[in-house]
Amino acid sequence: MRIGTTAALIAIVALATALGTAGTASAATTVTIGDNFFAPSSKTIAAGTKVRFNWTGNRRHNVKKKSGPGGGFKSVTTKSNGVNFAKVFNQRGTYRLICTIHPEEMKLKLTVD
Repeated sequence: MRIGTTAALIAIVALATALGTAGTASAATTVTIGDNFFAPSSKTIAAGTKVRFNWTGNRRHNVKKKSGPGGGFKSVTTKSNGVNFAKVFNQRGTYRLICTIHPEEMKLKLTVD
């Protein structure tokens, strides 16, 4: 009888662990792109988080990695409203993102823990 109880407890712990890790794998957050700003201009996220960039303004903008871990990336340049670009940030570190059309005004510091 004890062997059956122990096996059942092990199965319950394994299931709970699997469910707990599955729930964190799909983390997502949104950054707003308005006319000449990112909102927020600084954000901290967990590694593995998908960042959705949501255009809301009337002017053309894009998102380009200026510095940070890993390879570079750049979104298309558009003025369409809605979510136009998404990126999963897996590598820890500090990313500096800009709009190449408005690089002095549009800066985003993204810290991945």
